[in-house]
Amino acid sequence: MNYTAWADWYDVFYSGADPAELNFYQGVCKASQGPILEIGVGTGRVSLPLAQAGMEIVGIDLFEPMLKVAQRKALAVAPLNGSLNLIQADMRNFDLNRQFPVVMMPARTLLLATTEDEQLRTLCCAANHLTSEGTMAFNLFYPDPEMLAEDPEEEFLLEVVEKPEGGRYVLTAKNHFDTVAQLNHGTQIAEELDQNGNSLRRQELDVLVRYLHPEQVINLCDLVGLEILEMWGDFEGHELNEDSEEIVVLARHSESKPTIR
Repeated sequence: MNYTAWADWYDVFYSGADPAELNFYQGVCKASQGPILEIGVGTGRVSLPLAQAGMEIVGIDLFEPMLKVAQRKALAVAPLNGSLNLIQADMRNFDLNRQFPVVMMPARTLLLATTEDEQLRTLCCAANHLTSEGTMAFNLFYPDPEMLAEDPEEEFLLEVVEKPEGGRYVLTAKNHFDTVAQLNHGTQIAEELDQNGNSLRRQELDVLVRYLHPEQVINLCDLVGLEILEMWGDFEGHELNEDSEEIVVLARHSESKPTIR
């Protein structure tokens, strides 16, 4: 994945995201009063508003271009009422030598770990940074059979984002699912158009993720000593079923010890 290119387009892609997602993560974080650890902080889309609202946030991300955008955005709204500490670290193997009452992984970040072992290690690192009574929150997409059977050459519309100064962004995608390895070799395509519909720039962004079925999420959490409190089909707490688009998880430490360290 080209994270230099992704850093330029990330906020455009998420400008049309469901507001319920931010409301969900902000609600979980504010209920704890912090401090908060965000794994996969990216450009600060979730953490920066929380820091502006007065919370202490630590955000890790492996990719420097994303962190540079987050830092630039933080400086643009400084001073913050709280704090945002950005750290370059690999979610599969990190140790901050502290624990947090909330650890969150928004934006389907866990799926960027593309093997079962990497996903286990990511969850184990996350659990190791969670206080004994803390809450972990993360979300994934629900891999329904119709989605998995999509034509890999068929480009579909994600969103049309209107620019305040005129013109628009047209966001499309193609999915190429490997149902044996549970991988999606996806492509997300961003095109910027002027007021007359003329193309100003176009970027194809590769995305590789390893999707999970709900029962696998339960198993992975169990292996690292996490007990699932809630598993919903959206950010508003509706039942998870075959019509769901998301798998939204709240978890905490179980009484048993994690089996992977």
